[in-house]
Amino acid sequence: MQTSESVMQPLMRITYSQTEGTGTADAERPAAPTASSTGETGSTRPFLCAQTKRVAVISPFPGSLHPLINGLAGECYDVLVFHRFESQVMNALAVDLFVFDVTTADWEGVAGIREALASDPKKQARSVLLGGERELADSGFTGLGELLPWPTGLQEAMYRIERKLSGLADAEEENSVGSFKDLQIDTKKMTVMRGSSRIECTKTEYEILLMLLQAEGAVLSRDEIMDRIWGSSFAGGSNVVDVHVKSLRKKLGDNPAAPQYIATVRGVGYRLAD
Repeated sequence: MQTSESVMQPLMRITYSQTEGTGTADAERPAAPTASSTGETGSTRPFLCAQTKRVAVISPFPGSLHPLINGLAGECYDVLVFHRFESQVMNALAVDLFVFDVTTADWEGVAGIREALASDPKKQARSVLLGGERELADSGFTGLGELLPWPTGLQEAMYRIERKLSGLADAEEENSVGSFKDLQIDTKKMTVMRGSSRIECTKTEYEILLMLLQAEGAVLSRDEIMDRIWGSSFAGGSNVVDVHVKSLRKKLGDNPAAPQYIATVRGVGYRLAD
């Protein structure tokens, strides 16, 4: 799969890490926020962002969002800005939050954004939609993400976005431990437990088990497992998946003839056992 950089270059990628309200951009740098726009007065002291989150902003007129973009970057968010919406690019991006500007009703990207969100609940949970109250209601975006009337005050916009990200972090923490029968998978610690015993899995074995758990009983083909773990450019044969599953089963004490955890679907792949 092409990366987002190879498909379409973002308008700007901003990382603020030296002085609040200042930063660098690969292509274009917006004006630094002024005291009147941020509510701050006097000089600021240099600081390094100990931790950052990534936000993608998609807008046909990103210049109109400069106060918000600068505000996010000044609060230690890495901001990627795109003029156009392309689903392939959005799917390839590893970001914590999407901010979609749908204030321009006749922009061709509006329909694509609506369609992409309607078919992807996970992306809905990570999306903020900017638009007029009437436009948001009339364009069918209700329920497809956090609706934020725009334009609005910078402080209110920042509060809503930070609240959204905080809620996502809480949800991820609550869902960090998954279970199947007597197995428990902690996605934060990347550990597998069977009862009170820890199963020492390799990274690949862990990823296969997690994929099966997330599939909730659906069959995963060998090709699908290979593509998701090693990428579409992987040159190995599908039997490499069988090798890792065999090793994983051995560690779990799982009998392929009467599987308790992983069942084989002949000619296709694997699923969770009944």
